[in-house]
Amino acid sequence: MKELFNNVLKRINEEVSRIREDRQMMNRIYIITFGTALLILAVAVKGPEEKGRIMTDDKGLAVGIERNSVDTSESYDFEVIIREGQETIVREVNLTLRAAGNGQNKDALLGEQSREDEIDMALSSVLNELEQTGARKIRLPSSLRDGTKIDWRNLNKKDYSALFLIPLIYTGLLVFVLRLGRGSEKEAANMKKISIMRSLPRFCNQLFLMMNAGMILSDAFGTISASYGAASAGDDKPGGYFEREIAGLYKKNPERRASTAAMINEFAVRNDVKEMIRIATILTENEKRGSDVIESLSRESRYLWDERKTVARESGKMIDTKMAYPLGILLILLIVITMAPAMLSM
Repeated sequence: MKELFNNVLKRINEEVSRIREDRQMMNRIYIITFGTALLILAVAVKGPEEKGRIMTDDKGLAVGIERNSVDTSESYDFEVIIREGQETIVREVNLTLRAAGNGQNKDALLGEQSREDEIDMALSSVLNELEQTGARKIRLPSSLRDGTKIDWRNLNKKDYSALFLIPLIYTGLLVFVLRLGRGSEKEAANMKKISIMRSLPRFCNQLFLMMNAGMILSDAFGTISASYGAASAGDDKPGGYFEREIAGLYKKNPERRASTAAMINEFAVRNDVKEMIRIATILTENEKRGSDVIESLSRESRYLWDERKTVARESGKMIDTKMAYPLGILLILLIVITMAPAMLSM
């Protein structure tokens, strides 16, 4: 259990270190955090909905309302305690005081009802009258029209939805950014593999031709790396990822102390390209056992060129698939534009 916990903790630390090293992702996290802080500040400054003052008696019961403004609507929540003999009825009501001039008269229709229904209707009538009141100070009635005593108790209902919503939004945005970062990393790794697969047939062919002409592996690799370095340094035709990395490998080993086959193998394993691993294995076998590298490189070169042609054909087929979506949108727009005049004239 302890070992599992240590592995999880180590994985978390590695993930945090990776995120910290990614400056673009950290900038996105900073922007999201800053925006969330501004949102929290705005909610804190705005606070709850502006309301007037609730006037209370010595028992703490509400007896009146002093509105903040008669030009805007204000909403108040009350608990109305209705006492009729020994019976007590409690109702939670919402009193919405409309802006002056926006009142609407409503007539309550009474039919055959129970006593509680009559009380509810009478209470609704009282609330309706209060909501139409345009005065700044409003006195809450202490009884219904039939004389039933009522008490008003203020309910301070607070909306805590923002306290839960803002952290959820922040967490969701962080998860989205982290997934986007992972998607970018995968896309970057995929682009590296594509660059290697495009350049590898030429590299293998160059090794085959130079070594078939009598050059040893280190000299052939040095000549190829020098040509890649010149292409990468030029402004007109900059080299791709594969060319830059091969030129960098040669620069790291100027005195040729490290094995050329080992460097190529390390690069192939790091980028997880099995085709290049096969080439590195062929070169390693040649260094250790003196196997026939010419025939193996020739066979591998033919295979890589055939593979590149296959990938090119598949990429060409994918273009038709990718064009289907925008063509579908254009077709829909064409139908809408064609049918719109006929539909408007109907």
